[in-house]
Amino acid sequence: MLPTLKILLIEDSEALLNQLTAQLMSAINAFDRRDINVEILGVCSVSDGLRLVLDDGDIQAVVFNWDATPGNSDSATQAQSDHASVVSAIKAVRHELPIYVVSDVQEGLDIVNQTAGIESFFYRSDVLSDPESMLGYIINDFDDRSETPFWSAYKKYVTESNDSWHTPGHSGGASFRHSDYISDFYRFFGRNVFVSDLSVSVDSLGSLSDGTHAIGRAQSVVASTFEVQQSFFVTNGSSTSNKIILQTLLRDGDKVIVDRNCHKSVHYGIIQARAMPVYLDSVLNPDYGIFAPPKLEQLKAEIEANPDARLIVLTGCTYDGLLTDLKQVVDLGHQHGMKVFIDEAWFAYSLFHPTFRPYSAIHSGADYVTHSAHKVVSAFSQASYIHVNDPDFDKDFFKEVYSIHTSTSPKYQIIASLDVCRKQLEMEGYKILNTLLKNVSELKQQVAKFRRIRILDKDDFSQIFPHFSTDNMGHDPLKILIDVSQLDYSNQEIHRFLMDEVGLEIEKFTHSTLLVLLTLGGMRSKIVRLYNALKKLDDGSVTLRRSKTRVALPPAIPPIELEMLPSQAFYGEREAIPWQESVGRIAAGLVTPYPPGIPLLVPGLRIKQDHIDYLRSLSSQKLTIQGVYDGDIYVSK
Repeated sequence: MLPTLKILLIEDSEALLNQLTAQLMSAINAFDRRDINVEILGVCSVSDGLRLVLDDGDIQAVVFNWDATPGNSDSATQAQSDHASVVSAIKAVRHELPIYVVSDVQEGLDIVNQTAGIESFFYRSDVLSDPESMLGYIINDFDDRSETPFWSAYKKYVTESNDSWHTPGHSGGASFRHSDYISDFYRFFGRNVFVSDLSVSVDSLGSLSDGTHAIGRAQSVVASTFEVQQSFFVTNGSSTSNKIILQTLLRDGDKVIVDRNCHKSVHYGIIQARAMPVYLDSVLNPDYGIFAPPKLEQLKAEIEANPDARLIVLTGCTYDGLLTDLKQVVDLGHQHGMKVFIDEAWFAYSLFHPTFRPYSAIHSGADYVTHSAHKVVSAFSQASYIHVNDPDFDKDFFKEVYSIHTSTSPKYQIIASLDVCRKQLEMEGYKILNTLLKNVSELKQQVAKFRRIRILDKDDFSQIFPHFSTDNMGHDPLKILIDVSQLDYSNQEIHRFLMDEVGLEIEKFTHSTLLVLLTLGGMRSKIVRLYNALKKLDDGSVTLRRSKTRVALPPAIPPIELEMLPSQAFYGEREAIPWQESVGRIAAGLVTPYPPGIPLLVPGLRIKQDHIDYLRSLSSQKLTIQGVYDGDIYVSK
């Protein structure tokens, strides 16, 4: 199936619309482009054009008659009387959509100067006399946007079938293919997996560490799509991306204001940088076992109390989809000379739909952002982006830290997946997200009819967490948090039923909730199957043991109060003791219950009875508790 360049023409005169359409249709025939389809869609009012931009995610270019009279509309993105507002309204829906202005007026320079977001300007007389010039411009932009510099070069090289006289040692799969013992491994994955597993000796594809050739060009295109100064590929996960940023920005003893709820990689990165964290408290709801982002009130207080802090680190979207108003965070940090780093691992699509964009870290002006491109968008596992918008970015030092963490033998398939992942977000991200949002809305409407199961939404979160409304928090509806607390079955029984009998793998569950992720790979049929399974649970038509155990969680996770630098405790002499006997000792390692992965103990913290009580309350829930080894934890000697 060929990609389609669908061009939307917005004119206020049917005669002009027909004339321009005829000219462009004639020009299409002059382009011998058999690799794409070109379609033209025309409307005679601005309001109709805006509605089409909202509804039709296949539109890839807008040609707007600047002389048209914007009409009134009661839609969410209604046209304004000002022409520049029309451009802004389109960009508010799809920031990546190129807009070409056509006009009869002579003030072309003024139009460009006064209007942000215009891709190019054409005088009508030029278009009518030479329509191929504008169409060629549009097609060229379409080609640039859909370019995959690394994937294209990589695929070409692999299909050339060059002899391999370098690493890796399997030599294009030959050692597997010819083996009597491991040839099944080759047959299972297929030829292309092996012939595309290349060495960094292929100079034309470039170096990941140096960002050269095809890899460098691919990273530049990613930066353009994500509207940042620079982007970098990381092939061993956002855990590594987070550590790279932290070690770039922090030095011995530097203060960093950090959300305690951050991923453990942030905590380890702070230890590696030998920095001093100032932790923002977790906000726990014990009824559901879920955490909210920290309160902005506490963030403000810590900024005032620690004016020498260099950095603020927050999670942009929690595991359960709770969103912080990051614009407030960035403004606060920058007012006090602090950089802002947002771990947006679970929200890599945030820029590509107006529902999410206000909560996007990049849109909010964060200096550094990491995206796990494999979690919710279309890249291989371990694929991650680092985005930089810091005007004071020390690229040379960053590259040294990057080299510390980056393998000199990166997996080229992961790099290629980062390249094509960007292309999908650029060309059809809005369309896919729009469809997913409609599907989840329909699911919520149907589940609302259930008696015992319900899907939590913004209204629920505003009741669960008092600061949800006051801090202007949001929620990602593609993180479907299902309340199963009214069922008589245990969460283990529910999980077993969904997995063993229905074949649904659930992302996360607590004693009273199930978390289901809708990603770019989410299909409508999967949603129907989920609904069918939930319906069976709700109406009790399944055979499960009715063994619901009411779990009593503490009302809050104890705060972190450090007695020394975490690195001092982590790298110092340590010993293992039973966790029940550790009150009064200083933790030398992280102790992190999963789910949800919020550290209870961090190095440098003096352990109190509250920590032991909290850990005891979790130990009966069959959770994974990382940092406990055969009942022992590590403490400083």
